[in-house]
Amino acid sequence: MGFQYKYIIVDDDELSRISVEAEASKFSFLSKTGSCSNAIEAMELVSRCNPDIIFADVEMPEISGIDFIKAVSGKKIVPVFITSHPEFALEGYELEAFDYLLKPLSEQRFERCALRLRDFFELKQNAYAFTKELESNRIVIKQGYDKYKIDLSEVLYLEAMKDYTKIVTVKKNYLVLETITGMQNKLPKEKFLRIHRSYVVNQDKIEAVKTGIIIIGMYELPIGKMYKDILQKHFINR
Repeated sequence: MGFQYKYIIVDDDELSRISVEAEASKFSFLSKTGSCSNAIEAMELVSRCNPDIIFADVEMPEISGIDFIKAVSGKKIVPVFITSHPEFALEGYELEAFDYLLKPLSEQRFERCALRLRDFFELKQNAYAFTKELESNRIVIKQGYDKYKIDLSEVLYLEAMKDYTKIVTVKKNYLVLETITGMQNKLPKEKFLRIHRSYVVNQDKIEAVKTGIIIIGMYELPIGKMYKDILQKHFINR
């Protein structure tokens, strides 16, 4: 058996907790540590069990999911918000939430979240530092005293993973300790385009733009609602 990552569920609705647990049980790398109906119980569980992941509802009595995650933010726990209210997504992302899932849970959407969590934890063990500079159209990253150079022409897309960014290239993936916004600001604007809160793509690698998704090789990347108009204008003007 490979690595297992401990999670807890925090939701005042019992059926919602059962739904999350049912979806999570399909992935052998996710191990349930506990399930709580309120944030006060969850805080005690966090202190005792040190989970890796928290699946938290946003709207809960007394202490909201947002305030709960703020309270445990120093624990290096990966938060995933699950709620019926998409309007809370912005505040969730400002907290550097790993993901934001809407109720009722979609099996496909939860699977995408779970696989991203697995990739994040696996890559995090060998995370790189971003030097915050470009060198002859290359991204320069380092691990310890070793430096690595990634040609921009090989980058397919960037994916936000909490306060890290995954760089997906033709040959290999890298996890870099830098936010996706921080990385995007250092990259050529004419080459890299934001299509979602969690994704920045290399425009030269786009093979097709379909309803709600962009195709890059074997990857289908979602287009965020707030980026649809920007994306449409961009391709019209190209």
